[in-house]
Amino acid sequence: MADTTTTTFSLTKPEVGASADTWGTKLNTNLDALDDLLDGTTAVKPNLTAGQWKIGGTAITTDATELNYVDGVTSAIQTQLNAITANNWVVTARITDANVTTAKIADDAVTNAKIGADAITGAELADNACNSEHYTDGSIDLEHLSSSLGDLSTKGVTYIGSNTTNHRFNGNTDQRFTVNSNEEMRLEADGDLHVDGDVIAFSTTISDATLKYDINPIDHALDKVAQLTGVTYKYLKDGMESAGLLAQDVEKVMPCAVTERELPLHKNDGKSYKTLNYDNLHALLIESIKELTAKVEKLESK
Repeated sequence: MADTTTTTFSLTKPEVGASADTWGTKLNTNLDALDDLLDGTTAVKPNLTAGQWKIGGTAITTDATELNYVDGVTSAIQTQLNAITANNWVVTARITDANVTTAKIADDAVTNAKIGADAITGAELADNACNSEHYTDGSIDLEHLSSSLGDLSTKGVTYIGSNTTNHRFNGNTDQRFTVNSNEEMRLEADGDLHVDGDVIAFSTTISDATLKYDINPIDHALDKVAQLTGVTYKYLKDGMESAGLLAQDVEKVMPCAVTERELPLHKNDGKSYKTLNYDNLHALLIESIKELTAKVEKLESK
């Protein structure tokens, strides 16, 4: 019977019945071949079963599918991981919904430099996600504002402008206009407009007869005018000199010309003070002139 060979590595199997020398020579040759196979330079292809082979006494339980994950690794895995750059490591395809939470993002880890232009839209921001303290000056320009801002008071906005010059919203009570830290104008909910200075404007007064009732002429106009005293005076607030009438005097002869209201820009002490509507005096003066004219004409007719 002639010699045969093994299937995988072609090792010689001596002929049965051959001499001892023949067997010894062929066994030595086969041992040298096995030594070469196990020297680390020749590929060995054992068919191993998971759990039946060990490394350092520890059973290896992995299977062929799991081992194939590292197929082709020719150097240290850490070296290959270090060679992977940020640009091709974390991509949106590798990030699933909800696996990135705020707890996994360190403070100041996300900066403007790491966010592309227009990368974050309104659809990606939850309601109230960005508080005002996270805005930097100039970070929101006109291009990023809606054409209608809606009710600013619901968004915590109390004034527009700087700390010293602004238009302030005081709830549903009034609106205030401040210049250089001084309140110069206030529009109240009842329609009263307080201005701390001259109002330079063209104006008209509603006077259509169809909008009025209980219309009566002013009697004894000349006698009423005689009870008024034109005076000059200075205001306690700023010493400004002026001339006119005293509201208390006018109130005695024409009460409708005098009203009482608080003066937030003049005193701001919560008290009410008398104000005088000089337009109401026009009718009194006109009727007094007519009475005086009638007296003159009567005297001239004698």
